[in-house]
Amino acid sequence: MKINILKIVVPILIGILLSSCASILGGKYNTLVFSETNSQSSDVYIDGELVGKAPGKIKISKTKIQHGSKLTLKSEGYKDLNYTLLRKQHGIYSVVDLISGAIPLVIDISNGNIYRPKPRKFKYQLVLRKI
Repeated sequence: MKINILKIVVPILIGILLSSCASILGGKYNTLVFSETNSQSSDVYIDGELVGKAPGKIKISKTKIQHGSKLTLKSEGYKDLNYTLLRKQHGIYSVVDLISGAIPLVIDISNGNIYRPKPRKFKYQLVLRKI
């Protein structure tokens, strides 16, 4: 049986050249961390969609958070807390991508894996709603 080495080597080389640091090492999710002084439970919404409960950690798909997304904490009897999420380019991934060539950087930027939400940690205190 004759094996064509090009059929093995070429796809591996293409995979290496088209791979990108943030896509490989960064995973598919961003983690947001919530801590509340009284440990009161709240629902967490991003752009109006329920994504989890706080306090604690919530893993959110990288595609869910866009630059300017609205994060809201809601708890019955308390005022809603609103935050604006920004996306910041991850410095280490950017440097590694540039060192390995422009193609990985373009891939990470186009698929959004190079971005991290800012802020990622929320220390909040709920305020009672006036009746």
